[in-house]
Amino acid sequence: MNANLRNFALWVIIVLLLLALFSLFQNPTQRPATNDVSFSQLLTEVDAGKVRDVVIQGNEITGTFTDGRAFQTYAPNDPSLISRLYGKNVSITAKPQGEQVPWFVSLLISWLPFIALIGVWIFLAPDAGRGRQGDGFWQVAREDADRSAWPRDVRRCRRCR
Repeated sequence: MNANLRNFALWVIIVLLLLALFSLFQNPTQRPATNDVSFSQLLTEVDAGKVRDVVIQGNEITGTFTDGRAFQTYAPNDPSLISRLYGKNVSITAKPQGEQVPWFVSLLISWLPFIALIGVWIFLAPDAGRGRQGDGFWQVAREDADRSAWPRDVRRCRRCR
């Protein structure tokens, strides 16, 4: 593969990776729009029977109202909250508190294999070309073997004189 075609292929790969990154940040995973409500407003809505279901994850509470709107709030340690929700027939889902990983760490972890493959490819690409032209490892090894025999050849030539 000649140098121009290899450079063109490299630029195509770079452009495709940039487009993938652009689309990743333009269209993040679609989550339903949630309204931030205060904890006291949540309790008022629960007492009025307007809450359909909740997901409790640590101190974070997300859920939906009976009219389909989503909400989220932060709950203090309120021991009566669960009994209040259960008394109003609200569907309760409890999840363990998830560890929040920064976005750049998850991005790095997901893209690390691709970056490593591209790095190996860039590292090995010049060697592949040298192997066809005779400048590779074996040619260098033969030259080293010839250099070690050089003093004998010089001595032989001196004898010939």
